[in-house]
Amino acid sequence: MGPSLRGREVSLIKGAGNRLLLKKLEKEVYKDMEQVTARLNQLSKRIRTRVTRMNKVPKALDAIETVIKEVVKILVAVGKW
Repeated sequence: MGPSLRGREVSLIKGAGNRLLLKKLEKEVYKDMEQVTARLNQLSKRIRTRVTRMNKVPKALDAIETVIKEVVKILVAVGKW
């Protein structure tokens, strides 16, 4: 019965060791994921800022185009008058 008990003890110790190792790996992976998420959030913020800045020019051009169209309408109306 002695050797059999020793085998069970070894199995229990191995199982406990594996659980500890998995827990440690889980913490490391979680920490890595947090770091990656933080980096992605930073990049997302930079992208949103750049897109906002890039969209300002077309919006300004749209406003200018609208004004020019109104001026042309007025000139055409004056020309017909």
